[in-house]
Amino acid sequence: MLSRFFLFFCFLSSTCYGQILDHLEDKKDEPVIIDAEQSVVCDETAHKCVATGLAKAQKGTSIVYGDTLTVYFTDNRDITAMAADGHVRMETPTETAYGEHAHYDVALDRVLMTGGNLKIVTQKEVLTAEDSLEYWHTKNQGIARGNAVVQFPEKKQLVQANTLVAYFIPASKETKDGEKKTELDRIEATGNVLASGPNGIVTGDRATYFGKPEVVEIFNNVKITQGGNVITGEYGRANLKTNVAELFPYPPNTKPTGPIKRISGVIIPKDIKERKKEILE
Repeated sequence: MLSRFFLFFCFLSSTCYGQILDHLEDKKDEPVIIDAEQSVVCDETAHKCVATGLAKAQKGTSIVYGDTLTVYFTDNRDITAMAADGHVRMETPTETAYGEHAHYDVALDRVLMTGGNLKIVTQKEVLTAEDSLEYWHTKNQGIARGNAVVQFPEKKQLVQANTLVAYFIPASKETKDGEKKTELDRIEATGNVLASGPNGIVTGDRATYFGKPEVVEIFNNVKITQGGNVITGEYGRANLKTNVAELFPYPPNTKPTGPIKRISGVIIPKDIKERKKEILE
């Protein structure tokens, strides 16, 4: 039998599940709506409430879905954590996150998502990872681990690495719902880094992508590929928007040690490339 649990139902039960959720991140004085197909069970001794069966928790414009939702609390019913398991989806007016498991730690003010099909979709970016996705609210910081990829579809750009750490800044304008969006400041990438734009690819060991100028600064074992042209070095800067790239033998303010390193590359004239294309055709 389909059971629907709303905030006013909590006043009839020993522990108010909706009241517990009310302590979560959103501080606005809005009701919490709990929706579950099977049950909502609250255990005072175990200090937790569990909603089972296509569970849903909504507060204002923020919604969490999962096969099971669990909220943990203290003797004073102060919320300590919330977990969602199975087909997890977290929605706000501007972002949607997907995964198999999600855990919100109140003390850390952190959301950690794990399991398969990890993805976050915003109005301008698509972020995927194989191991984990996490967001630190007070730090305005997101971390993606395991073959992490952030795509910017409108710009036809992407940044890929073993680990991506994104830093955000609050936007000056509010949404129609009165919420402030965040804007990407930069992304720090480490391990097997690849950054690409419409006309070129940059690879290296670590890099920083700056959101506004759309510039990537890349370090160690750097390779810049534009068309058939390839240049290698130890430090580079590439504008993914204008397709202007710079390559240097050393990073700035670095004192060379040992033999002087050189920049090397292969520049292929367009007519050669065109003739090769004609031959292959």
